[in-house]
Amino acid sequence: MAAAEAAELRVSRQEQELRWLAAEVGRLKEREGPRCAEGCSPELQRLRAENEKLRYRLLHLRRSLAAELARAAPAEPRAGSEEASTARPAVVVDQKEKEAISGHKSELQCEPSFIEDRLKLYETLKKEHDALLAYRAANETKPIKITLTDGKIADGESWKTTPYQLAVGISQGLASNAVIAKVNGELWDLDRPLEGDCTLELLTFDDQEAQAVYWHSSAHILGEAMEGYYGGCLCYGPPIENGFYYDMYIEDRGVSSTEFPALENRCKNIIKEKQPFERLEVKKEILLDMFKNSSTYWEGKADMETLQRIYGISFPDNKMMKEWEKFQEEARNRDHRKIGKEEYHRRNFTEVVSPNIYNSKLWETSGHWQHYSENMFSFDIEKETFALKPMNCPGHCLMFAHRPRSWREMPLRLADFGVLHRNELSGTLSGLTRVRRFQQDDAHIFCTIEQQLQNSLDNFGVQWTLNPGDGAFYGPKLPIRFNLTYVGKDGDDKKRPVIIHRAVLGSVERMIAILAENYGGKWPFWLSPRQVMVVPVGPTSEQYAQQVCSEFFEAGFMSDVDLDQSCTLNKKIRNAQLAQYNFILVVGEKEKANHAVNVRTRDNKVHGEISVSSAIEKLKKFKSLRLPNAEEEF
Repeated sequence: MAAAEAAELRVSRQEQELRWLAAEVGRLKEREGPRCAEGCSPELQRLRAENEKLRYRLLHLRRSLAAELARAAPAEPRAGSEEASTARPAVVVDQKEKEAISGHKSELQCEPSFIEDRLKLYETLKKEHDALLAYRAANETKPIKITLTDGKIADGESWKTTPYQLAVGISQGLASNAVIAKVNGELWDLDRPLEGDCTLELLTFDDQEAQAVYWHSSAHILGEAMEGYYGGCLCYGPPIENGFYYDMYIEDRGVSSTEFPALENRCKNIIKEKQPFERLEVKKEILLDMFKNSSTYWEGKADMETLQRIYGISFPDNKMMKEWEKFQEEARNRDHRKIGKEEYHRRNFTEVVSPNIYNSKLWETSGHWQHYSENMFSFDIEKETFALKPMNCPGHCLMFAHRPRSWREMPLRLADFGVLHRNELSGTLSGLTRVRRFQQDDAHIFCTIEQQLQNSLDNFGVQWTLNPGDGAFYGPKLPIRFNLTYVGKDGDDKKRPVIIHRAVLGSVERMIAILAENYGGKWPFWLSPRQVMVVPVGPTSEQYAQQVCSEFFEAGFMSDVDLDQSCTLNKKIRNAQLAQYNFILVVGEKEKANHAVNVRTRDNKVHGEISVSSAIEKLKKFKSLRLPNAEEEF
């Protein structure tokens, strides 16, 4: 009986393997994604991975051969007009493999042959598309009604009237500034004919969706420039929060910043050509044939070839570009990470990171174990006693002593933002002013002679007195305990340094407590833990309120949304004001239709309706400038 069951199980497994193999053969023939069960055998998975690699290798070899043949052919110059363009892509690079780039090839002398093949196929498809539109315009047109955002109704003809024509009818300025249209809530090209009765919204660059479309178009310009410059294989070029990027496979070469000027010039020339952005609806199989030279490197497979990514940003006019560049420069200059490092560097401090746990022998050497062990968190591991550090001094002494020191290195300044633990009595704990775990802006300065400390105090101009019994582990005591020495100017290698302990804030937590009490909960916007509260007018607006909250959160703000249906609108606003949210954003059906918010402050000052993108830009500016009165400046 057992033998029969074993044989039946073996046959069942073999049948499953056959089904998997059959599915795999079919997938390879059709080049489709994997459809067999996830539990397919490891051997089959290994064969599949090897087959993928071989297929990609073969594809690259074919492309390399085509590129070499193209280089051997005579180059044909591209025609371009002399009209100036105001849009200017700014290009930066982010290589997915951080390797040194050297010996990169020069710009291609002619475009790869697959570009010409792609354009021929596109022209064929475009003729078919234009013929279909012409037929519909001649035979299927009818009068339609277009509802504009202000409620007015315009007349038009289906398959003939375009959003751009309607924009011109409103004002030439609107037509010039419009980037994209929305028809019945769907993004719609400005020159795409309307197909029936609809609502129409014209979006300019200050709208977030319009920016995404503009940057997506700019990504295609960058892609064309990259393809013509490098001759590689385009993979993916989406818009992102601030600009766009394009990924490209270019075999074994990298991207150098020295190539950016040439790449930007190519982008400018493409813009001068005023190539139209045209929309075609075609079958997936045709697109696969059109872009067969580009394969799916961008799917994030670690065992596939490395891609090169180039970032860019563009604007409709040079004024906006200059404003962005100025803002970026200000943001870089105000970056606290940059400022902090620069200030430390300017004062000749070296920032270090020391361990959180030390063996008790270190604390015995420093003297802390004898005098301070009851205030330390200690524990035993493998018959050894360890403790969380209550201060950084002994660790910094070890750093000083790890190699011979010279008088030329003095004063040596070591800064540390390490976490400290002290087992304070529960009765002494008080909010953030006295805690058991805290961080210090700690530093130790190793000086040459103790007299320098007295001289500095004398020169400071404030009366001081010496307290010999205090500072139990500083001054000359720690250097003696750790036998710290340096080579003096006279060649004596037994000179003792003096340690000066410096903490400007002391405890960072204590400083936060002082600021909280000083501001009384009314934190300035740039420092506030409660920057934005989104309040929906009613249940029908809750989904939009959540969307707005997410947009502000993704833009880097501390944002929340009040979905408590038991409270009235006024109660929600009042709750947000009492919680000291800097800005309260009220949203209803009107704001939803305009993708806007109605702004008021915690002091109940009403600023009115503004688009979400404009509000985000304003708040970003207030945050970067660290304005103390952002609510008034809004």
